[in-house]
Amino acid sequence: MSTRGLIAIEAADRSCRSIYVHFDMYPSGAGVCLNAHYNTKERIEALFALGDLSGLGGRLSNDDPEPDAQDVCHAYHRDYGEKLCPPRVWADADEMLARAADAYWAEYVYLFRNGKWYVNTTYRPKEWRLVEEVLKERNNG
Repeated sequence: MSTRGLIAIEAADRSCRSIYVHFDMYPSGAGVCLNAHYNTKERIEALFALGDLSGLGGRLSNDDPEPDAQDVCHAYHRDYGEKLCPPRVWADADEMLARAADAYWAEYVYLFRNGKWYVNTTYRPKEWRLVEEVLKERNNG
């Protein structure tokens, strides 16, 4: 079974671009990885250049020298020979969240906004919450 999700970055005009990830998008997996290894716009843009992913890893490729990262991203285009699916553009984060479950069967949506990662769930959406706060709650609960 897959835990699907979207990874997105918000622009100054509040529009968003996102890529789809098929596996392991729960906060204790993808949330930790995004906070640790994709915390600059440059690094996120390099991730988005891969297009849709089967799985998120801390390293973009086998040659990526990202410190302390062990897993490598598995990109449909690069690793499986599929057609490149570039990032999708959304009017804003709320539109993306509202359509993510129907369009992708996504459970989680991650949003890089103002230099920090936020997360929301598609099945019981609440407010966008900082990934680090969600992880703290889960570790203390």
